[in-house]
Amino acid sequence: MKIALLLPRSVIYPSISFDIMDGFKQSLKNMGLEGYHEIISAGIGVAAKNEEIYDHCEQFLLAGTDIIIGYMNPFSAEFVHPLFESSGKSLIVLDSGYHFPKFSKKLSNAWFISLQGGLCTRVITHKAIEDGFRNFAFSCSFYDAGYRPSYVYAAAAEEKGGSIVFNHITSLKRSDFTLKPLTEFLEKEQNTAVLATFCGDMAEDFFAGSSEMSGHYKVYGTGFTADETWLGKITYPGYDWSTAIAWSRNLKIPENEIFVNIMDGIKYGKANLFSLLGWEAAQLIGLENTEFNEMTIHSPRGKVYMNPENGFSETEVYYATVSKDDKTGNCLLKDCYAASVTEMEREALERNIEYIRTVEANTWLNAYACLES
Repeated sequence: MKIALLLPRSVIYPSISFDIMDGFKQSLKNMGLEGYHEIISAGIGVAAKNEEIYDHCEQFLLAGTDIIIGYMNPFSAEFVHPLFESSGKSLIVLDSGYHFPKFSKKLSNAWFISLQGGLCTRVITHKAIEDGFRNFAFSCSFYDAGYRPSYVYAAAAEEKGGSIVFNHITSLKRSDFTLKPLTEFLEKEQNTAVLATFCGDMAEDFFAGSSEMSGHYKVYGTGFTADETWLGKITYPGYDWSTAIAWSRNLKIPENEIFVNIMDGIKYGKANLFSLLGWEAAQLIGLENTEFNEMTIHSPRGKVYMNPENGFSETEVYYATVSKDDKTGNCLLKDCYAASVTEMEREALERNIEYIRTVEANTWLNAYACLES
């Protein structure tokens, strides 16, 4: 079988393309399929130019490729999907979950392995409400403001009897970064919790800036804000905070121990969200599978089920606490456990997605966390 990977790039995650490819190949090797498939690849920048992605897909399919795997958003997948319908071939989309799909009917030849970013956002909002908060300050980077967690936080809070009472979006330029408006507001409104979404160096700036307010307010963060690739580089801000995540290297799952050992055997930190996506893609394909509806794989993050109704993968979301690594003084993720409200929040998220389809709503078009310098 001939398999092509469409690989993005990012200054936040400079190894992203290598991680996806290594995860894919190591997963095949772990299944005893090393060298069985012919694997080719192409770079697609930050995965924002649909025409460029289309051209790569067309050339690969004309060259006899059976399956194309790409880290892209659902808009790009929908744009290129006619090629897969025409050729009868399969598209596997590696998806952050930070976009909402525009299509309401499943794309017949496309399947999405998702990190469930929007679902993580709803789940952590549920915990904030459960902890007794009703008023929230929303804080994010200029970059993160263009993705769907910013909407999901507000929708979830309102649906649960809460509200966003203050919005704080940091500047595009790092040199202009400040949390002063947020901290001044929180000093006056001490029963207000923070719902945050930042990634990479933007998360680092947020927690460095918030250290002055240590202990004065409660922070809840979604998916990529608690990504362990960056957490280990971020100085502990002086307070623990709560998150909902797709995966952690600390999950006590036998498949996860195998995954982490194999990937970190290449290089420490190679076990991450992006190598996980590559690993799962290989698990789906296995020997020569090209039809993925209703498949279940035993992934490093638990059982992953491919929903035939929408073509998106479904699995557990985990609560965790970000605390201090006493060895380094930086952050670490601990106390991971499955969120019992995952399926309830998944249903609510579907209603959020349906609503967005009925209104005009702007969004960034690049794949999440893929940025040029």
